[in-house]
Amino acid sequence: MSTLLVLVGLFLLFLTKRQMTASLTRFIRHLGGGHKAAIIVWSIIFLPGTIIHEVSHFLAAALTGARTGKIEIFPEYLEDEVEEVDDRTVALGYVQTQRLNPIQGFLVGTAPFTSGLLLLILLSALMQSNYQIGNYKLLLAQGYLFFTIANSFFPSWTDIKHTLTFIILAAVALVVAWFFGFQILLSPDSQIWIITDSLWAALFISVGINITLTAPLSLTNLLLRKRRK
Repeated sequence: MSTLLVLVGLFLLFLTKRQMTASLTRFIRHLGGGHKAAIIVWSIIFLPGTIIHEVSHFLAAALTGARTGKIEIFPEYLEDEVEEVDDRTVALGYVQTQRLNPIQGFLVGTAPFTSGLLLLILLSALMQSNYQIGNYKLLLAQGYLFFTIANSFFPSWTDIKHTLTFIILAAVALVVAWFFGFQILLSPDSQIWIITDSLWAALFISVGINITLTAPLSLTNLLLRKRRK
């Protein structure tokens, strides 16, 4: 059940992230801003998450012995990235690496996703602790960091392409192992289930934050559009 909730949480987070960024872009347009203005605002809001995303790539590459080149944490247009602003694509950041083998590609490509999920679990625990003791200034700062990480850890198309070879090989190996009767069983009190419970809770908190921010933006956009008519 916990695994299903994690998958549902990831799906909803992805959808609400796209809706939120689309609503933010429309709002900037209504205020008279153009494509560049939307990119600037977007990149500033998500800058902490972008830094963590790219640093994760860099550290994973360094630990696996892959050579790295240019590291960028500010927007740049790339043809194969999936971040969309005003129907065009833009990368909020990237790390250049040498050609990666399947294992390096998997570890480097999934590093932001893995580190992002772990940081969400940690921050959700810290936020709960600060809420209980009434430290609202730190709670606000942690909430902002939580929000930017939650909307920045998803892999780009480039990351996905790096991981595909390893994922296909691993899937084939698992099918073969299952065919020959090899199974891995986890006890109900295994640590992995405790982490999974914390993860789905953090993901649904992220979804709630996105919806809370998107709703007033969408309503404002609707009112501004009606006023123009």
